[in-house]
Amino acid sequence: MKALIAIAVLGAAALSAPAFAGSISVKYKDLDLSTAEGQKALDSRIESAARKVCGFNELTVGTRIPDKEARDCVAEAHRKLQKQIAMLTERDKQVVGS
Repeated sequence: MKALIAIAVLGAAALSAPAFAGSISVKYKDLDLSTAEGQKALDSRIESAARKVCGFNELTVGTRIPDKEARDCVAEAHRKLQKQIAMLTERDKQVVGS
């Protein structure tokens, strides 16, 4: 089984701005999700991937602030992955506890 989390973003923001629709895989096989450090590293990877898929770091002329659609897109990616991340973390904790 591959140790990947796919971030697929296609929400209301994507409907109005097709450039935000997409997906990216985040590898986590090398992380120990039973530790705070492993969880923090995964969160960082997910944040980076979500920003990339959502165009968060693309500058709009006249401002350095990411547009609302990009911010909403990143938040939606995190929301959709919460349950999957919780299950992976719990699984790693059970494996370590065995």
